[in-house]
Amino acid sequence: NFSYDLEELGRYYRDYVGHMEHFDAVLPGRVYRVHYERLVDDPEGELRRLLDYCGLPFEARCLRFYENPRIVQTISSEQVRQPLYSESIDQWRNYEPWLARLKETLGDLVQRYPVAPPAARGSTSDRGR
Repeated sequence: NFSYDLEELGRYYRDYVGHMEHFDAVLPGRVYRVHYERLVDDPEGELRRLLDYCGLPFEARCLRFYENPRIVQTISSEQVRQPLYSESIDQWRNYEPWLARLKETLGDLVQRYPVAPPAARGSTSDRGR
């Protein structure tokens, strides 16, 4: 189970990256990746880019998602009631001494993250919509 085993987590993530690379190859420019660091750094800009990519209009209330009163039934239900925050960025470094097996399993992915193919960063006009 990848929740408890660092090597299994590494294999799971490598599989995920393999699937994403496949989608990039067969559907170039059709996958938009949202990176938490970019979202926290520039929430409105990143949200505008995502919505533009999806062909949807920007609505300011999207930035206030945490004010939505609807019921949320997920493990992170408390988190969706809070604004975005940057405190967790790079927190993994506190555990780096214990991540050797994970890094070994990830191999070159450690250096490649979070690079996304340039075509996936384009607007709807870049995708021929």
